[in-house]
Amino acid sequence: MNIILGEYINRDSVLHHLDPRTKLIGSFSLILSFLFANNLSIYVIYTALALILIFLSKIPLTAFLKSLKYLSYILIFSSFFHLFSKQEGELLFKVWKYSVYDSGVFSAIKMMGRIILLLIFSSLLTLTTKPLDIALALETLLSPLKKIGLPIQDFSIMLSITLRFIPTILQEFNTIKMAQQARGGNFETRNPFKKLSQYSLILLPLLMSVIKKVDNLTLAMEARAFHCGLERTNFHRLKFQKIDYLAFIILFSIIIFLFFYQ
Repeated sequence: MNIILGEYINRDSVLHHLDPRTKLIGSFSLILSFLFANNLSIYVIYTALALILIFLSKIPLTAFLKSLKYLSYILIFSSFFHLFSKQEGELLFKVWKYSVYDSGVFSAIKMMGRIILLLIFSSLLTLTTKPLDIALALETLLSPLKKIGLPIQDFSIMLSITLRFIPTILQEFNTIKMAQQARGGNFETRNPFKKLSQYSLILLPLLMSVIKKVDNLTLAMEARAFHCGLERTNFHRLKFQKIDYLAFIILFSIIIFLFFYQ
């Protein structure tokens, strides 16, 4: 299964059947509460919660692991930064002029776990919810701001287009990369300058492809008489079900428990 970062995966699961507003509020609450986690036991609980949510979504764990490759450089850089920046505790070993302490190892593991869990919690929203549903949920939740003149509908449209274009651009990038490899392009070289030169060959066709897709989208929106600032109605109306209220009760009970536990 070729999973593109941010791409919706259709499954018959509990999470897929939840109202998009429930998932949006839930994801935001989980991410916000997780940012305040400060000890190992809390991290273990959040990890268990992430695994339970992945199981309920019926989406393979490989879908989330493949998404990590897009953040591999960030993970490596942040890990090494925390590994050598913490100079407290017991000295474990030295690498050339740099000393590695147990606090640095713990800090590096903690940062890696934080980035991975944040990716999982955010991916659970995009993998189980269609981009248009996310935009509609955000528009509904922010609708009171219309009274002060904020263009909430236009913002939700921009968000839905952005969410839809992220997997499209990544998919186009992979397609162009495979085409270049078929022509003899070597992207596995260890020489950073040669690798940069190879990837630069992708940029121009990728840019041209993106411009063409944006142009087609513009024509499609104009053909449907889309104009910014006009009030629009929605064919589908969002409505909370019993399962949504149950999800809110369970989720916020866990968050409140973790808040007082730490």
